[in-house]
Amino acid sequence: MSDLDLSPRPLLVKLASTVIDATVAPLRYRHPFLAAELADALLDMRRTVSLADGTLYHYRRTLDSVLRTLPADCPRTVSLSDEGSSLADTLHSWELSLAERYAEDSGSPHVRGRHLRRLIRVHSASGHVVGEHTAGWAASPMLHIGGQSTPLDEFSNAERLAIRDACRARIRALEERQIVGRGLLAQGRDPRGTGWQQPGDVLWAIRHLGRAPGPSIFTNVAMHARPPLADAIEPRTSGWARRKIAEAMSYLYPSDVDLIAFRTLLQLETGAAPEEWTGVKIDDIDTSDEMVHVRLHKARAHRSRTVRCPRTSSDGESGWRSGDLIRRVLVATGEARHEANATNASAGHYLFLTVERTSRNRLEVRATPFARRPFSALLSGITPAVSKPHDARRIRKTVKSVRAALLRSADVAADDHSVAVYQRHYAQSTTVHVLAGAAVNAAQTQVFEKLTAGPLFVKDAARTLTNSHDGQLAAAASAEVHDTGVTSQALSPTQCASPYDSPFSPTGRLCEHRPSMCFACPNAIVFADHLPRILAYQEILRGHEKEMPPEQFAAIHGQQMTNIERILREFTATEIETAQRAIDDAGAQVHVPLAQRGAHL
Repeated sequence: MSDLDLSPRPLLVKLASTVIDATVAPLRYRHPFLAAELADALLDMRRTVSLADGTLYHYRRTLDSVLRTLPADCPRTVSLSDEGSSLADTLHSWELSLAERYAEDSGSPHVRGRHLRRLIRVHSASGHVVGEHTAGWAASPMLHIGGQSTPLDEFSNAERLAIRDACRARIRALEERQIVGRGLLAQGRDPRGTGWQQPGDVLWAIRHLGRAPGPSIFTNVAMHARPPLADAIEPRTSGWARRKIAEAMSYLYPSDVDLIAFRTLLQLETGAAPEEWTGVKIDDIDTSDEMVHVRLHKARAHRSRTVRCPRTSSDGESGWRSGDLIRRVLVATGEARHEANATNASAGHYLFLTVERTSRNRLEVRATPFARRPFSALLSGITPAVSKPHDARRIRKTVKSVRAALLRSADVAADDHSVAVYQRHYAQSTTVHVLAGAAVNAAQTQVFEKLTAGPLFVKDAARTLTNSHDGQLAAAASAEVHDTGVTSQALSPTQCASPYDSPFSPTGRLCEHRPSMCFACPNAIVFADHLPRILAYQEILRGHEKEMPPEQFAAIHGQQMTNIERILREFTATEIETAQRAIDDAGAQVHVPLAQRGAHL
């Protein structure tokens, strides 16, 4: 154990446009050997399974949670290789304590326990010794159940349009301010020699002064910024200086909320995930006369793709298509980009760039982190209020739901996802559920209409229709003319247009339900010649009606009786009397299979 390297394990984690130094220094913890072992396991995982930086960051937080909460009576030299149950008992107590540190419905206790178990198993798989009891704990199930999160729903169409209009209004206001700002900047001079009285001079100072290691200009700008750079704000009000600085800077640099507006419109145009647009760099953009190609990266999926962003104008100064928006955000961030190039700022290669005031009241270039708060600030000004949560991921789900509504296809709406991922994560939206319900209702309606439509009735003799232009009708009429035998007529109370496509039998199999279901079948064709057999079959059904409970008869034969009565209403009383006499004289009858006969037959 004394040979274990306790030097720091370098670890940089890139989250959106921010790089976090997550280096693990074992000697900074009370239990350095355990810290070094877990850190090595984390680095092994990063190399072997290509953990996304966001996932890596959560593992790093789990490691920190364990090492900072181990009890003081736990030996400083505790290691995963220790025999005995001491460490396993300590880890069990740590996992139990997670329930007290998180909300009842939180999934974090489950995630923390899973992460630590996986780190220990990776340490063992790497060839290191892990104590028997500790290995047993790592193989045991998690104590806490994973939190059940409700899938995010999409914004309604009215909300989508309201968000779009609010973003456009925000961008127009930004561009108008920047036009004024560029004019004032061209007139401005260094105020350190001439004073801070002119708005152009104040704006010149914001653009060129106040950078480290030079002195801050915070107080000078706050005291001298006046319209049009800033509204008249009483110095006695809370936060007056910060507000004046922010207003004056907005004439040169976009705010986080302004850039959120750009990103939101790009999401609405392309359907890409918020993190894909957040990490876009200048090198990812390829511009042509009619199209802008942008390479998007999705860290968790370890995938990159290129999207085509069309433009409506060659100058890029107008239009709201995705290509136009990229040109406009490049213009809006122009001053920040010039400053980044001049100062060799590390963030200068990002698309969404601005200048902020640091905690020491100096100005520096940075990429916009796109935290949830600016997105919520953008949506909070919309009336009527937009539904919560104000989560940018709902924009992506909204676009996919709109595509599903317009294209009526999960394959096409899935776009950059597999159909399985789309169905699990993106089909769980109100719009798609309504569309799915409508599709099911339409399919059921088609089936019910087909089943309840009943036979086609033609009140003409079959012999007059043998030369009909309708092929099916002519074939049925010819079959009726030639079926003169008693047995054929007994088995055929109607003619059939498609005996191998019955709704009551598998497709391709000869119908097995003749004649018991003919008067409920849409394939049946009834001619005037069938009237005696219709009357005979009606008597058979009336016999069933006397033997069955009303509910049972209605379920089995009710539709047939309704269709027969509808057909009989087309005949006159004289025609029915004549057909009835024919039945009595000739003994016309309909054959019914033994299994379907009642006591009356």
